[in-house]
Amino acid sequence: MLFRSLTVDIRLQLRARDILDRHLQDAGALRGSVVVLDAASGGVLALVSAPAPDPRAAHTPDELLDRARYGEYPPGSTFKLVTAIAALRLDPELKHRTFLCHTLPDGRAGNTIAGWNRPIKDDIGDRAHGTLDMEKAITVSCNAYFAQLGVHDVGSKALAETAAQFGISTGDPADLRRNLPFASYGQGAVLVSPFKMARVAAAIAAGGKMPEGRWVGDESNSRSDAPVDVLPVEQAQFLAGAMRRVVLEGTAMHVMAGTPVSMAGKTGTAQLDEGMPHAWFTGFAPYEGDSPRLAFAVLVEHGGYGGRVAAPIAREVMEAARDLGLLR
Repeated sequence: MLFRSLTVDIRLQLRARDILDRHLQDAGALRGSVVVLDAASGGVLALVSAPAPDPRAAHTPDELLDRARYGEYPPGSTFKLVTAIAALRLDPELKHRTFLCHTLPDGRAGNTIAGWNRPIKDDIGDRAHGTLDMEKAITVSCNAYFAQLGVHDVGSKALAETAAQFGISTGDPADLRRNLPFASYGQGAVLVSPFKMARVAAAIAAGGKMPEGRWVGDESNSRSDAPVDVLPVEQAQFLAGAMRRVVLEGTAMHVMAGTPVSMAGKTGTAQLDEGMPHAWFTGFAPYEGDSPRLAFAVLVEHGGYGGRVAAPIAREVMEAARDLGLLR
């Protein structure tokens, strides 16, 4: 009989499962996922897909889907991290690039881009952000900023190539060009799994080196490639700092207030043609200190706003990791 050694920490796996199930019930949502991995090695510590199928019953393929690894979803604003990486790979000085977010005729915050008929709008209730740079745009999650950055500085080719390094699909190249403003903030044909989004956060946490990610810990593991350099250390540190601001003063500020874990993250609310948006939160911990960093991604299907629904799950999972001695 063949036995394999897994990287999964069963204590964290069970805690993450219970946390996710409880929050799904509270939110009236049915499906979601949590992924936690070691940012340096890529070893997966928790890989939760809900609902878990009952082994005693028959199930549809959808019910058996491992959402953590194989579910594909529009990432919403978590994808702004990928657009930012694409920009910084082209020119590190683009972190100082500024764009305007103002009040549109209908009262929404956003902007228009020449050549595209649809205006870019931020979430309902958002105030116009004024003139802002990349760090501030990540902090407040400004759609108008990243739409303009994608069109004017990144372009569809560089965005698709950067996303491909993370294994993220941006769809047909012609469609990407036609929908570039919206793809640049994670809408349109962009699709990603929670596992792959956790790898984006891991690459930033690990100084620009993206781990392949693995869940088998012995010699039978086939996912043994070395981490890939996706961004210079200085630029990864810049993005990590912007993600820390998300937690301290941005879109996750209220949910993260009072947590004993030093976290950095990015909220995401992926709008859909029908139903409530998918709620996302991705990031890493600790931001400060010498503890090994854990990267994570949380998804709640049709959960609503990422900062309200997914971020609290991430907070509890990272606090559980701290209680278990996995974080210091």
